[in-house]
Amino acid sequence: MMNKSKIEWCDFTWNPVTGCLHGCSYCYAAKQARRFSGDVRLNKSSDQLKRDENGLYILDKPFKNQVGKVIPDPVGFEPIMHKYRLPMPAQKKKPAKIFVVSMGDLFGAWVPDNWIEEVFKACDAAPWHTYMFLTKNPRRYMELAEKGILRAADNFWYGSTATTPETEFFWHDQLNTFVSIEPIQAPFPDALDPDCGIQKVKWVIIGAETGNQKGKVVPEKDWIRTIVKACLATKTPIFLKDNLKKVWGEDLIQEWPKGMPMDKGNDVPQCKECEHCEITPEGKRGNRHYCRKEDRHVLGRYARTSPPWCPLRREEEAADEITDEETDL
Repeated sequence: MMNKSKIEWCDFTWNPVTGCLHGCSYCYAAKQARRFSGDVRLNKSSDQLKRDENGLYILDKPFKNQVGKVIPDPVGFEPIMHKYRLPMPAQKKKPAKIFVVSMGDLFGAWVPDNWIEEVFKACDAAPWHTYMFLTKNPRRYMELAEKGILRAADNFWYGSTATTPETEFFWHDQLNTFVSIEPIQAPFPDALDPDCGIQKVKWVIIGAETGNQKGKVVPEKDWIRTIVKACLATKTPIFLKDNLKKVWGEDLIQEWPKGMPMDKGNDVPQCKECEHCEITPEGKRGNRHYCRKEDRHVLGRYARTSPPWCPLRREEEAADEITDEETDL
């Protein structure tokens, strides 16, 4: 599954592997998987699901329930390999920044090496994209490097998630590495220490915890300022996510590392910016969007982008296909 992403630092998310066993209380992916899993106990009894030698689930084609509806996460947030999703990057001809496995942890201790190798091979088949990986188990990177599995490619970026200063993360002189401090849960007082890993990676991302759950941690500006100072001292690019606007209170610093495409792809027309879109305020319900060109109401979930039937969107997609054909020639 390759989806247009709302994450500011990537264009698409791609999930050939999903599921995670870390059990983080703030995990958005686990909550989303539960929403789209259907009846997990019933799903597990289906012969559509296979198991490998480790007892992990594998799907060769999209899972469908008894009425023929596709279920994206048939086993909830348990680890599963979706083999039918492996060719998807190669089918996308326009270069893009792809966040690999946003709905799980590809480098979790439970993921077999051969799954990771299959994902890497799918990336190798479409070298025009930039691939961004993220894990809470950075030691796996070192293990894979020692086995000769980890790719030392310009378009591969290996990230570690660090929420507190005690969290381990990965850096390597011969590889593109970054740290995603999201959600930031505590100050990083040692960020200015030359031996701190923050000063050794090639890129730093900071973001806040989202949602309205009980016990949510709201970061302080000084926490962020300390990390920003450390990055400025080493000229390390830093990217403050949009969810820090209120905390930061200034123009957000959103820098990209050298060699990575800077602009987030925005090839999908935006309804709110379209001359054919009529926007009518409806009080607490928000705004109503109406397409005059198609004489159709735009559902709220498409208001920030555009619906699949948008005529301008179809025109741009057709133009992309022509460009891709010319490139292939």
